[in-house]
Amino acid sequence: MAGELQLGGSTVATHTGSGASAVVTIDSGVAFPAGHVIQTVYNQTNTPTNITGTSGGSGTTTGLSVNITPISTSNKLLIIYRGSLTLAQHAAPGASVEIHDGSSVVVSEDGSWGVYVNGDGDEFDNQYLYTLMGFITPSSAGSAITYTVRAWKAGNNCTFQNSNRTSDILIQEIKQ
Repeated sequence: MAGELQLGGSTVATHTGSGASAVVTIDSGVAFPAGHVIQTVYNQTNTPTNITGTSGGSGTTTGLSVNITPISTSNKLLIIYRGSLTLAQHAAPGASVEIHDGSSVVVSEDGSWGVYVNGDGDEFDNQYLYTLMGFITPSSAGSAITYTVRAWKAGNNCTFQNSNRTSDILIQEIKQ
């Protein structure tokens, strides 16, 4: 049965349709408490990608990005990245990840290596599961922002999603 839920004369939710096609819509005037997850977006890839970038701020895309349209710049975005990578044989191979919003790096390892092997060159096929998390203020609201995972390396080859291993990114908009 279609109808409205009202509190104090204000509409809180509206019910339309019936059966399997019924929809309950929360009114736009409803205020959610701080800490409430407003929205969640997720993406993953398992396409192998060779990294050629060698410095922070100008990394090579790992082939992974996700779009989110924040509803308010007063909220925060929780960004969680988990990626697989392989470092080739080298005396001191390393790799680092940064999250880019199309105009600047918004999450990074503070300029140092996320993965670094202090070795003698006998290391090979170094495989890692890389994690990175950030809690940022969105640069805008009401329009989509694409967050791209980029990486940079030291040493020989660095491949993300090697052997079709999965890397993923999750972003949640959190009410403040």
